[in-house]
Amino acid sequence: MITTITFDEVLPIWNTYLWPNRQSSIDSTSAMCYLGGYDLVNTQSHPTFFAYVIDNEIAGVNSGHKTMNDGYRSRGLYVLEKFRGMGIGTQLLKATIEQAKIEHCNMCWSYPRKSSWKSYLNAGFGLSSDWEISETSEANAYCIIKF
Repeated sequence: MITTITFDEVLPIWNTYLWPNRQSSIDSTSAMCYLGGYDLVNTQSHPTFFAYVIDNEIAGVNSGHKTMNDGYRSRGLYVLEKFRGMGIGTQLLKATIEQAKIEHCNMCWSYPRKSSWKSYLNAGFGLSSDWEISETSEANAYCIIKF
């Protein structure tokens, strides 16, 4: 079941599993812009945090927040290893896409790792850049779904 959670609930999962060696701070929103660059306007939006819960245990998480130009960023997708292969990542992404529509955005974008690309593809995202090295991964690329 997908439910909303708080930043304080998602942060330990991001710190421990998704970005364990990250040098920059992990904040509730990101200044990243679609296809590159940064704009602090993006950090002023109100994020939504999602969890997929099985038997009172968080199996996976994701978040989203508005960005400039009526965009919505999907950020922080992580499914715990013992729950992988069940379609949880795709379901979390679809919940994030629905939230983007509720907030009247015209697209949802992300910067996933190559290792999670299948979930994004299954949720309807299309790749919109080449894979590149980032602070947190050997291969990230921009992707988008337009409404």
